[in-house]
Amino acid sequence: MPKARTLVHIVALRIGLFAALAIAVQAVVIFADYFFDTPQLANLMVEHETERLARGIHHIDASVHYALPEGLKRYRLPDPFYLARIRTSTGEVLYTNCRAECDEHLLAAEIHPPDFWYRMLSTSKPITVAGGRAFGTGDRKIIVEVAILDDQQQVMWDVLGREFADHLAVPMSILLLFILGGTLVSIALALQPVRRAARQAESIDPLDPMHRVDTSGMPREIAEFGQAINRTLSRIHGLMTAQRVFTAAVAHEIRTPLAMLRLELGNIDHPRAQKMEADVDGLAHFVEQITALGRLDGADRAVLQAIDLVAIARKAVADIAPFVYARGATIAFVDHGADQVEAYLPFVDDAIRNLVENAVKHTPRGTMIDVIAGPGPCLAVVDNAGLLQEGSRDHERPDATGIGLEIVRRIMAFHRGRLDIDVEHGKLTAMRLVFKAKIADGRMVRH
Repeated sequence: MPKARTLVHIVALRIGLFAALAIAVQAVVIFADYFFDTPQLANLMVEHETERLARGIHHIDASVHYALPEGLKRYRLPDPFYLARIRTSTGEVLYTNCRAECDEHLLAAEIHPPDFWYRMLSTSKPITVAGGRAFGTGDRKIIVEVAILDDQQQVMWDVLGREFADHLAVPMSILLLFILGGTLVSIALALQPVRRAARQAESIDPLDPMHRVDTSGMPREIAEFGQAINRTLSRIHGLMTAQRVFTAAVAHEIRTPLAMLRLELGNIDHPRAQKMEADVDGLAHFVEQITALGRLDGADRAVLQAIDLVAIARKAVADIAPFVYARGATIAFVDHGADQVEAYLPFVDDAIRNLVENAVKHTPRGTMIDVIAGPGPCLAVVDNAGLLQEGSRDHERPDATGIGLEIVRRIMAFHRGRLDIDVEHGKLTAMRLVFKAKIADGRMVRH
C-alpha cells in the first residue's frame, strides 16, 4: 500500500497551486494595465532612464562631474537612437551625446525645466518619448534629459519587468512566504495532539476497558472523529463482555450435568460406558478450558503482584506430578535462578499446568518433562519427544494443544509477556514463558 501524503504536504501543494494561479492572473492584470496604457508606460520609461543616468553624477571637491554608468552603452553609439543630456540648472552641460537632435527633441537650454516632464513623440509602439527629470545634489540641481527615438534595446520591456518585480514578484513572494509558513506551522502545531493520540492508539491495551484515545487539544473536527472511535471501542468492549459472560455461563451450566453423567457412567460396568466416560472426561476438560478463557478475558491487571517464579514452578510440579506419573511420563523441576516478576499467581499456575498436560497427553509414554525456572524472568516446559510441528500453533493431532496453547498465550498477553516455542524434531520441544518485567531492589526494571 503506498504511503499516504501528510496533511502538511497536501496543504503546501494546494497553496502553491493556488498561489501560482493567483500570480498568473495578477501578471495578466499588470501587463494589461501597463502595456495598453501608452502614456503611463512612456512616463515610466523616462523615469527609468533618467534614474539610471543620474547614477553617473559625482561630486569631486566643490565641483560636479559626470561619467556614464555601466550598462548604458546605448548612449555612446555613433548613430544614437537614445539621446541624453545632463546639465546643471545654470545651463552647464555635464554630458551629452547629441547636438542638433537634442535641440529638436529636448527642451531649449535657456528654458528652466520643471522637476519632471515628458512628451510623446508617437502614439504607437514601439514607444518614442522625450522627457527629463531634476535631481538635487547638495545645493545644486542637475537636469537629466533623455529621448528614445527607436527602442532597439527594449527599454519598454525593462520597464515592464521592473513593474512586474515591484508589483508582483516581491510582494507575492513575501505574502506567499508568510501565508505558507504560517499555515504549515499552524497545521503542525494543531496536529501534535493527533500524533500523540496515534501513539496512544498503538499502545491501547485490549484488556483495559478504560483505555481510550485522548482527544484533548485536538481541532474540533478531528476531536469528534476521535470521540467516535472511543464510542466504537466502548460498544465493541460491551459486545465482547456480553459474549464472554454468555460463554462462561454456558460452560458453567454444563459442568454440573457432565459431573452427574460421569457418576452415572461410573456405575455401569460395560466397555462402551468406559469409553463414554473417557469422552465425558475430555468434554469436561474442554469446558474447564473455556471457563479459564472466560476468566482470563474478564481479568483486571490490578491483581498483579510480585511472585517468585521458582516457588510457583516447584509447587506446580509437585501438584501435577501424580497425573504425569499415572500417564507413564516423568517430570522434574530445574532451578536456573529465575527472577521475581509482577504476575497473577493462579494464571501462571494455569499456564504451567496447561503446558505440562499438553506435553504428557501428546507425547509417547516414557517422555521426560522438565519445568525450568530461569534464568531471568522466564519459565520453560521442555520435553524430550520433539513432536510439535515447528512453526505451527497447533499440534499435529486433531484434538491437540490448540486451546491449551491459546490459553497460555492469553495468560502471557495479560502479563505483557510472550510464549516462545522452540522445536528440535525428535529431540525436544521447549515452551518458554517470557515475562516483560522483573522486580529488583524494590523497583520495576524493564527488559
